Amino acid sequence: MKTILKAGSFAVLAIAWPLSAQVTEKKETTETTQHADGSTTETTTETTRTFNPEVETKVVKYFDTYKTERYGLPPGIVIKKETPVAWRTRVAPGVVIAEKQRDYLVTAPPELVKVLPAPRAETHYYIAGSNVVAVDKSYKIVDSIAIPSIKIVSEGE
Repeated sequence: MKTILKAGSFAVLAIAWPLSAQVTEKKETTETTQHADGSTTETTTETTRTFNPEVETKVVKYFDTYKTERYGLPPGIVIKKETPVAWRTRVAPGVVIAEKQRDYLVTAPPELVKVLPAPRAETHYYIAGSNVVAVDKSYKIVDSIAIPSIKIVSEGE
């Protein structure tokens, strides 16, 4: 009977392990505001993270390999110099990428995707300026990682 329980435990571990690669951390924050008339308003914000600190470290190390390359990017990845200035620092989760800015997203290369957690349904990975971002179907940034070794500059800078 013990053997069956152990085998069952390994089966559960085998099923749970791939799911752990899809780490999402949900954080709920409730803020209460008291108004002058004595009424109160409660606002609840839910933040979902896709990239845990371990993944962030792996992604930064992935790009460190290319820090001597042009713009600090792997060969073959082309980023337009007109990339939005805000994308040179960490892009905040929750930002919706405007339609006119979507052309500046670069699909994450397969070697990078191997380092990232399996994306949730309808989530895609891109390089956005100096960031690796997880973007949902409405082009809202679900999470981002700022990559210090990526350097994008415009003419004259």
